[in-house]
Amino acid sequence: MYFFVTIPLAFAGMIAGYFVSRDTLRFTLLQTGIALVMLAAFITLMIFLPRLWKQVRHRRS
Repeated sequence: MYFFVTIPLAFAGMIAGYFVSRDTLRFTLLQTGIALVMLAAFITLMIFLPRLWKQVRHRRS
């Protein structure tokens, strides 16, 4: 379970590092916010992926 938390926070930390210094409290808040947005985007993609896949296959036919 530790793996599923560490990897998204590492990517969010890289993105947040471009905007604020790692020593501030804002870094932690921004990192958490970015991780939540990434999680929401991933869940949305997983929900709509079958529908998108059907549309792509239908257009090729």
